[in-house]
Amino acid sequence: MLSLYDTVSRKKIPLVPLMQDRVGIYTCGPTVYRYVHIGNLRTYLLTDLILRAVRFAGLAPFSVQNITDMGHMHQEQLEQTEDKVVAAARAAGKTAKEIAEFFTEAYFRDCRRMHFLPSDVYPRASAHVPEMIAVAKELERQGVTYGEGGYLYFDVTKAKGYGELSGAVLGEGEAAGRTDESIHLRKHRPEDFSLWLAADPGREFLWDSPWGPGWPGWHIECAAMAVKYLGTEFDIHVGGVDLRFPHHENSRAMAMTATGGRFASVWVHAAHLLVDGHKMSKSLANEYTLDDLDARGASPLDFRYHCLTLHYRTPMNFTWEAQAASSKALSRLREAFDSRGATAGATVAGGEAEVYRRRFREAIQDDLNAPRAIAVVHEAARSGLSGEALGVLAGEWDQVLGVGLLKTSPGKAAVDGVPAEEIAPGEVVDLALRRDRCRREKKFPEADALREKIREAGYEVVDGKDEPARLKKL
Repeated sequence: MLSLYDTVSRKKIPLVPLMQDRVGIYTCGPTVYRYVHIGNLRTYLLTDLILRAVRFAGLAPFSVQNITDMGHMHQEQLEQTEDKVVAAARAAGKTAKEIAEFFTEAYFRDCRRMHFLPSDVYPRASAHVPEMIAVAKELERQGVTYGEGGYLYFDVTKAKGYGELSGAVLGEGEAAGRTDESIHLRKHRPEDFSLWLAADPGREFLWDSPWGPGWPGWHIECAAMAVKYLGTEFDIHVGGVDLRFPHHENSRAMAMTATGGRFASVWVHAAHLLVDGHKMSKSLANEYTLDDLDARGASPLDFRYHCLTLHYRTPMNFTWEAQAASSKALSRLREAFDSRGATAGATVAGGEAEVYRRRFREAIQDDLNAPRAIAVVHEAARSGLSGEALGVLAGEWDQVLGVGLLKTSPGKAAVDGVPAEEIAPGEVVDLALRRDRCRREKKFPEADALREKIREAGYEVVDGKDEPARLKKL
């Protein structure tokens, strides 16, 4: 049985799905005002690893990952009127919607390059403001809110179990987020947070509400979308460790209060990624993207493998030297399988493979212990197993690791048993993303023309609900 480390209980707990054979998973997705960097991708790799491990365990995941396309502020800006999407749009001379669409497409493209399994639903925050208002109204009905001047706040003292997730203790210092004294004075205590914020007329993101024109607070976004698509109780909530407080603590508090449900049964958090021992920042010019890695000779799958050599709860210090070593290790591993005649498509493995199969499965079931699983893969590659047995094992293991263990032709790696030449090239993915945007904007003639270009390139589009189109080779 798969076990995961739960941030609330501070221990590993077995995953027991609330619904038979279905595991509901929610991930805090990107705020789309810039390209995602490698720290973001390490966090989203955790979701992908969970999806793969759940499938590996014979269960069916149902995954929801939000796209924050209307901008939320960082912790020190939570009560101010500017947000990152709007700021990026102004700097680029575009509308906030245009900026959000551009970077949403860029995010999906990077997910494909990292070979992340797609979520079932990618709800946009801007399309779910009515659901957020409904949650806020329910909290107001319960008498756990207060406000004035178009602001509505959640009273955290009325939330049962507040602080269980993050360890935050009310009254111990001031909560992150206060920089504007006039706004702060409207709150009863620093830890209380906004459900709705007033906005000046003409603001690009602006909605009517019972409290006046404005926009929803950050923390209510994920709570409302998670409840809509997964219900008041679901299995796993995923995010980076930096989101434990205040975002996840506050989302959990309001969702449990509003619905009376448990919200997520298990909270799983990925540790920080540093670069040369420092936090990523513009001033240090170390917010590396996949393009930066590619320019230095490290492919997205090389980076994926590098991340998997550390447990997701272990802080990662990215250095170019360590990445180069991981790239070489993955290359040697593929060569070892290739030299033994291990190929994709084998279907039978003798009893000799069972020991390695069991040890790999035990490692993954033990809180996604990818480093231990990779050690088993290396050991099997050096063993006396037949090429056929190795091919079977590698095909199974890549369903979880997704790093392309098998070569099907010179220089071509197979990922999840799919040869690289059957994985759509970047230019075809770009056409599919452009077609997605045209369809959302109801520009159907343009969308049809792009589909024909995709077919000319040898691929067909498989449309999905609220997610980027999938591609299959003709």
